[in-house]
Amino acid sequence: MEQPAAAAKSDATPQEASGGSSAQDANDGPASVGAAPDTPAESANAAEADQGIFPMELKSPIESPLPPLPEGQSATADFVYGIFQRGWYLTALAFATPLAETGDHNAQTLMGVMHETGMGIQQDKTKAAEWYQLAVNSGDTSAAMQLGQLYLLGTGVPQDKKKAADLFEIAAKANIPSAIYNLAILYQEGEGRPYNEEKARELLKQAADLNDDEAQYTLALSFLEGYGGLTDESKGAYWMGRAARRGNPSAQVYYGILRFQGKGVEPDEKEAADWFERAATAGNPVAMNRLARVYAYGRGRDLDPVSAAAWHLVARTMGVSDLELDGFVGSLDEATQAEARKKAQEFAPTLMAPTIDESNGSP
Repeated sequence: MEQPAAAAKSDATPQEASGGSSAQDANDGPASVGAAPDTPAESANAAEADQGIFPMELKSPIESPLPPLPEGQSATADFVYGIFQRGWYLTALAFATPLAETGDHNAQTLMGVMHETGMGIQQDKTKAAEWYQLAVNSGDTSAAMQLGQLYLLGTGVPQDKKKAADLFEIAAKANIPSAIYNLAILYQEGEGRPYNEEKARELLKQAADLNDDEAQYTLALSFLEGYGGLTDESKGAYWMGRAARRGNPSAQVYYGILRFQGKGVEPDEKEAADWFERAATAGNPVAMNRLARVYAYGRGRDLDPVSAAAWHLVARTMGVSDLELDGFVGSLDEATQAEARKKAQEFAPTLMAPTIDESNGSP
């Protein structure tokens, strides 16, 4: 399996880029495909409780009222963020501009976000970079993360991976997980920083401990694939499981394979099938193929030719061919194939064209 390429990995919703934080989840409990449905009484109680939390009529952010500004007080960056998060982008721009021009680094970062995303103003990534740079000069670590991404990709500025690494390092000192992850990948690739697998793994561990699922996945790969000559299946399986529980579909597939084969963990074909199903229902075609095989051969699930064929058809439509499963589907009677095609359309109605003859081999 190839190493991940240096990616513009970011926590960056506009809110997070402008100073928000992401929740961390250290729950590494056992996997489950889904929670049991509520009883009618529980559903009724939940609905009644929700009435005090959620309005009965949903409104778009732009319909939300402006937050009140205390009498006699000037707008602060926090106040402007509140406006921005409610969808009042033009109003946020009007308040943020004078704050940014007078040197408020939080407002400067928000101006960068607005120019980068085109929210409230015409998209201009060059101007976004300029605002981010002003904020970085004032010590804003979130702006350093965002500007680093622009230099990494060469968006709005000339591509410069050394500058990107310098900026990620600034943000990494503030424990921004995506910055730590990106810096690790640059060390791993030897771009912007000298190649150093040991340093890369150290940074990946730091980001993984902060519950960054991409860092957990990449750290797991480094142990499982033996990057830098160090292989440790137990550690690899541990971190792959952590990433899988954080909802990373690629990690869910890989962890399912580890569970199925008993590499680094106790073998458990039923749990492996659970992980394949999670990733498959999230749209991962490799997981769909694995789940199809599970149903076809009764390994981790009861034999179910219809489900096997249905998942195979969807996976094949998404580009994952499997000649063995083509043969399996071709061996089914026409009624079973028709049922499988119907089920496949339920799984992915936008992917499965009803006119396709699914009995044909893979292209």
